[in-house]
This record gives sequence, structure tokens and C-alpha cells, in this order.
Amino acid sequence: MSAPVIPAPPTPTSARVLWAKVDTGFWVAHRGGEYDGCVDAVAGGFVSRDAHGVPIGRYDSLDAAKASLRSTTHPANAWRRHKLERASLIAATSVGGTALAFALTAGALAPLL
Repeated sequence: MSAPVIPAPPTPTSARVLWAKVDTGFWVAHRGGEYDGCVDAVAGGFVSRDAHGVPIGRYDSLDAAKASLRSTTHPANAWRRHKLERASLIAATSVGGTALAFALTAGALAPLL
């Protein structure tokens, strides 16, 4: 006799996002029973934040802010996160290279002043 198969609970990646209005101008999202982010009404729009409290963006409508909500750990956001990390690395390398060039130029010109 085999044991009955118990289905696994839905994972946060496959579960539907549920919204709850917890205060005036403040909505909280839950995915699979876990906190998934929030939307806060601000002057002239709405700000959405991911599950870690990091701002995602500012939107004119509540629906757009809710639709933008993506957790930084959500697999659907992997491509966006990778692109952002790569752009940050390229920018940091460029700024560092420029700073090094200025430092070397200043060091080479200092004896001539």
C-alpha cells in the first residue's frame, strides 16, 4: 500500500499576488502567503517598493504601480536585475578609469607647477 500523495503548497513564484489596503494610501502585496512588496500614495502619484523595501518606481496610477511590483528575488525579474547589475558595473569601471587617468595626469604635471 502506498502513501497518499500530498500536493506541495504553491511557491511564491507560482502563487497569485493578493493585495490588501492596510491604511489610507497604502497597499501591501502577498504572494504565496509571504510579503511581496507595497504601493504607497504620494503627492501626484504612487510609489511601488519590492519585498526588500527598494523603490521600483513612481507611477501616475495605482494599477500601474501594482503592475510594476516585482521582487528582486522573483525569477521573472532575473533579466532586469542582471541588466541593471551589468550597467552598474560598466558605469563604475568607467568612472574608476576616468579617476585613475586624472590622478596619473595630476601626478605627472605636479612637478611642473
